[in-house]
Amino acid sequence: MRRAEIMEAADAEFAQKGLSGAGIEAIAARVGISHPRIVQMFGSKRDLFLEVVHAAYDRVETTFQSAEPTLSALGDAYRLLLQNRPTVGPVLLQAYAAAGDAAVQESVRRRQLDLQQTITRMTGADPMQVRSFVATGLVLTVSTVLDLPGRRTDAEWCAWIIGLTDAPAD
Repeated sequence: MRRAEIMEAADAEFAQKGLSGAGIEAIAARVGISHPRIVQMFGSKRDLFLEVVHAAYDRVETTFQSAEPTLSALGDAYRLLLQNRPTVGPVLLQAYAAAGDAAVQESVRRRQLDLQQTITRMTGADPMQVRSFVATGLVLTVSTVLDLPGRRTDAEWCAWIIGLTDAPAD
């Protein structure tokens, strides 16, 4: 149970402040335990950050696997995930921002490529369709995280692009 509480606190802290800005002390304070206890359980701050990032990717993959195997359905499911679990988008963006750290870059690269393979396997989309889907998802993530005024328009644009990628190639 304590591990889950720490993960939730770390999720919130890393979503807000990223790897470099978050502190294990702040995470410990959110849960009401000592800093050394978190280090004992998770190792370094980077290790805890990567666990949070992997949990975000796991949520995306679980969301995709519960959707119909089309790019449109996966896009809709992802949009709902961003709305219902507001830390997922910021954590993913923080993971990309922390990619200057070689260990983070390698771990996030592996998860991103695995996610793209999952999308391909589920939908049968070709590499260009998957790239368009991922790029569109990034626009949707940024629009949602920033709460852009035209976010509804961005969601419609994303659906339009995903719809184009769903179309069979000539």
